[in-house]
Amino acid sequence: MDESTITPVELSRELGMDRKGRQIRGFLRNPADGGGPFEGHEIGTEWHLTQEQAERIRKHFRKERPVS
Repeated sequence: MDESTITPVELSRELGMDRKGRQIRGFLRNPADGGGPFEGHEIGTEWHLTQEQAERIRKHFRKERPVS
């Protein structure tokens, strides 16, 4: 894996979400933020997100979850 990419599991842990990245993978399959589909993934393989893709996910889930 390229050091400039991040997996849904790693991103999920960073955001304090479920440890297996289920919510993030669900969002990757069906993004509801108006940003269009996530490209560059083959079905049955692990997601390796670019920094740009990861930032889009961070923005989506931070907006969805209130900061305490």
